[in-house]
Amino acid sequence: MSAHSARLGTAPIGRLFASLSMPIIFGLLVGGLYNVVDALFIARGVNSLAIGGVSIVFPIQMAIFAVAGLIGSGTASIVTRRLGAKDEKGAQEVTGNSLFLALFCGLLLTLLIQVFMAPLLHLLGVTGQLWGYSVAYLVPIVWGTTIVMLLSCLNDLARAEGKMHYLMFSILLSSILNIILDPIAIYVLHWGVVGVALATVLSQAITMLMMLWLFLSGRTHLKIKLTTFKLDSSISRNIFLLGLPIFFSNVGVSVVIGMVNATLSRSGLAETDYIISAYGIVARIFMFLFFPLVGMVISYQTICSYNYGARQFDRVRAISSLAVIVVTLYCTLCTLLMVFLPEHILRLFTSDPPLLEQGIFIARYVFLGFFVMGAASIWAAYFQAIGKARPALFLSSFRVYLLHLPLLLVTPVLLGVNAIWFTYPIASLGTFLVSWMFIRIGYRELGELEAEAV
Repeated sequence: MSAHSARLGTAPIGRLFASLSMPIIFGLLVGGLYNVVDALFIARGVNSLAIGGVSIVFPIQMAIFAVAGLIGSGTASIVTRRLGAKDEKGAQEVTGNSLFLALFCGLLLTLLIQVFMAPLLHLLGVTGQLWGYSVAYLVPIVWGTTIVMLLSCLNDLARAEGKMHYLMFSILLSSILNIILDPIAIYVLHWGVVGVALATVLSQAITMLMMLWLFLSGRTHLKIKLTTFKLDSSISRNIFLLGLPIFFSNVGVSVVIGMVNATLSRSGLAETDYIISAYGIVARIFMFLFFPLVGMVISYQTICSYNYGARQFDRVRAISSLAVIVVTLYCTLCTLLMVFLPEHILRLFTSDPPLLEQGIFIARYVFLGFFVMGAASIWAAYFQAIGKARPALFLSSFRVYLLHLPLLLVTPVLLGVNAIWFTYPIASLGTFLVSWMFIRIGYRELGELEAEAV
């Protein structure tokens, strides 16, 4: 057992949570920054409609990330618990199986999206003005799908054994390369949105090769071996079951964004393209502010999984309480910023009055319920961390599939198109209440396990 893995069960909870969270948060913020920088370069280096063309195909990107997250998060949950239980051989078997799955799924998705690209764009409501920008951006992104799959899997394997500095290195390298290549592609080579997409794919490819080298060079506890690089149906089934919460959560984001854009594009409003572009900018800001929460949830899940596997239930309770407090404070600050001061953030992207006006209106409603999303995310991650796939899947899916999507279908009919923004805070608050009821049962069961351990 490596020192990096062992400290998950021995280091003080507060210091451990901070030491694991900060590198991931820093790396994810830089990663989020390059998404923001993409939007800045596209909006200012190409034009305002280009950001709409790129943003409207974001659901397809999110679908790719969803499959990558399914494999990576399911793998990390199993590997971390097996390391906690000192099952070295089992952890190695899962490692090889997960990389095989990532390669297979990457190739399959590339083929499917390329074949059905035109119908997908029509389904998303891509308009004539935005079509050219959407296709130009999407084609290179699709051909980089396998790279995304492998990189995501390697990142999750690194964090599963507690090597957050490798995860941070991966995110930083990809982000910095992308930030450097974006202006070269737009201002030097004049490749427009195609250049932005190629910069993203090239950055991810270089980073994936570097992470692969770290694993093959013996610098990690987990090893990549040809003997384990194969498909095991039992392991794959467990990976998919435990990864489904993340998968449905990411697909849900994709479906919500796609439905909002499709509703707007079919609304007949004269300013539709401006609203879609404004929504694209707000969505990128949302993702940027959401990344620190993701970092904290990843750190929490890693610590919780290890200690649950090691039957140190007092540490599971301690990290759960601390994580809820920290994420709630962070999410509340984000809500205050984007509800009361959104214009200061949006002016970084545009000075176009119609675009700015639409963005301010959208941002205030999208972020109104953000302050409760942190606690709900931790509670869903708790069930995934302890290997209970069903409640984790339900909680991860509840917000989107049982609340947000039905509201998006009904609201425009009853209250008009502009009322779709009201659905965001309603969905967030409803999810918080349901998650709170589930976690009460989860903590009660944890208390029984603590009593048995004593």
